[in-house]
Amino acid sequence: MEFEEVLSARKSTRAFTDQDVSDALLQELLQEALTAPSSTNTQAYRVAVATGHLKEKISEALTAKYDRAMWVQKQKFPVKLVAGALGGVMPNGDFKPDMNYPPELKKRAIECGKGLYGTLGIERHDREGRNRQMRKNFEFFDAPVELFLFIHGERGVYSALDGGIFLQTLMLAAANRGLGTCAQASVAMWGGTVRRFFDIEHDYKLVCGLSLGYPAEDIVNTFQPEKRRVEDICFKAR
Repeated sequence: MEFEEVLSARKSTRAFTDQDVSDALLQELLQEALTAPSSTNTQAYRVAVATGHLKEKISEALTAKYDRAMWVQKQKFPVKLVAGALGGVMPNGDFKPDMNYPPELKKRAIECGKGLYGTLGIERHDREGRNRQMRKNFEFFDAPVELFLFIHGERGVYSALDGGIFLQTLMLAAANRGLGTCAQASVAMWGGTVRRFFDIEHDYKLVCGLSLGYPAEDIVNTFQPEKRRVEDICFKAR
């Protein structure tokens, strides 16, 4: 593709076909992603790749966590408190989940959610519908490949920066080959569960997952949130 076509082709894909992604193609995409720059070339990130039976086992473990968490949410206090503490549903990831958006950012997050659920015909009061859609994150949207991005914990925000550049390069490489991707911070909420399936070095922390495969013809894939204008993101000189 032309570069501009690649940029416009890259969007969050939330429905995939059952077409496999070959090991050779996956290796090529990762090799292309390794051209990404990083702070003093430290490349402070690693990936864990899940396909086939391994991917299904991880998905089963995560969806079981999610289903249990949704059950706990429906209980009354103090059952909710006890079930939450003893039911194995508390976040066990490397980073604390943070949903406390500042007002400026919260507005855009709400608009994004409204746009997605509106595209799917899920009404605001339809909690079960929203929960079913959220559950698909832990099913990896039926993508044939799920990658888990880990960053080195000792480099803090700079590891996150390097990992983000690597991830974007990987997503653009995938778009150039006609594949779709969806970055998923949600799977990192139960990062401890993901760790059980890989030999992960202690210093590396799970920051997000990435579903990867061939996009399906599904209405959910028509949704694309509105991006800000250039003048909205540039600070004015004093």
